Amino acid sequence: MPLFHIIRALLLTLLTAALLGGCSVARLGYSQLPNLSYWWVDSYLDINDAQSEPLRADLQALLAWHRSQELPQLAHALADVQAQAAQDTTPAQVCQIADQFKSRLDAVLDQSEPGFARLALSIKPEQLQHLQHQLDKKAQKWRDEWQKDSPAEQQKRRLERLLERSEAFYGPLSDAQTALLRAGVQATPYDTRLAEAEMLRRHQDLFTTLQSLAGSSQTPQQAQSVIHALLERTVQSPNAVYRAQIAQLVQNNCATFAQLHNSATPAQRQKLVAKLKGYEDDARALMAH
Repeated sequence: MPLFHIIRALLLTLLTAALLGGCSVARLGYSQLPNLSYWWVDSYLDINDAQSEPLRADLQALLAWHRSQELPQLAHALADVQAQAAQDTTPAQVCQIADQFKSRLDAVLDQSEPGFARLALSIKPEQLQHLQHQLDKKAQKWRDEWQKDSPAEQQKRRLERLLERSEAFYGPLSDAQTALLRAGVQATPYDTRLAEAEMLRRHQDLFTTLQSLAGSSQTPQQAQSVIHALLERTVQSPNAVYRAQIAQLVQNNCATFAQLHNSATPAQRQKLVAKLKGYEDDARALMAH
């Protein structure tokens, strides 16, 4: 799944992560995204000299498009969420907000496809070998992280991550709010066997897809259709059991976050609104550069 991870990480950073630091840090990080993304792609495919300049140009073009087309929509969406943040919410409203931001990710995915299709057509056999090696390393790292722990230890780690993310927006949580998050984690079991099977499916799908395109006589348009189908299978797994688990996870997360938000004190909601306003201000500042 690294190709999807590369694109998704780029998109997530374009949409949000570059906005999470201080203003100057956000603006500097945003402008450096093409370089950071290039290094990431290079780590998986060991980019050669002939591929380097076209890839850099495609990543720069993606950033320019995002700055002009997506940052205004992101700023508008952040303003909308601020207006809602002062009020109580429902699981359906939380999921609606999540879908709103996901649609922005989908738009950038679509915009990314031509460049990645061109790159795929130029991949050499030795790069496929490098990719397989990186896929194997990634799979082993995942196993080392998740399979060594008991279900209770996995839940503890998930709770710690959820607490860290929640407190970044709301500030310190009360014992009751922490208990609420713990209950949400416990109500959403994470099947590591199913997750590993999906990871390996995506790895194999990625490898065989790129192998089929590498050095082929397909046109860029044909290759783009193949990449589009690959990304669709990655975003929406063909495994119905895995899709059901993810759907349940999303619904439970929306319900948990709605409960947390509705339990927030006025001071916590004020911190959330201020955080979102800072992101909006950063997005608008980045639009002007």
